[in-house]
Amino acid sequence: MILIIYFICFLNLNQDDWKTYYADKKVEISFKSQLCDDRKNGFAFEYYIMRVKNLTDKTYVINFFKGTEENLEEKIAFVLDPFETKTGKCEYDPIKLRIFKSENIKSKSGPKIEFNLSKIDVIEVQ
Repeated sequence: MILIIYFICFLNLNQDDWKTYYADKKVEISFKSQLCDDRKNGFAFEYYIMRVKNLTDKTYVINFFKGTEENLEEKIAFVLDPFETKTGKCEYDPIKLRIFKSENIKSKSGPKIEFNLSKIDVIEVQ
């Protein structure tokens, strides 16, 4: 019983890390900061990991630009099925739901990049 309570508390603590960036009646986009440690290659980078939730029973095409500029290299587009959630990760991901934040968090040198998305479009698939 104690193990179950501990597990539920642990899940709630992890969910509190997410900050909502954009939300409407259809989707919610949130993010959190995460250290991605590549021990094999000796690198440690900090990223903003994104989570995109479909709040409805409809299918949508989601697209946006990572950052404040409309740079085609930073455009993200994907399909989100009813009630589906897509979450970025440190490992390779074809959708790339992450934004570089800083290099080697331990050094604390250099400017950190702020989390920004631009031109967010949510298009219903008929």
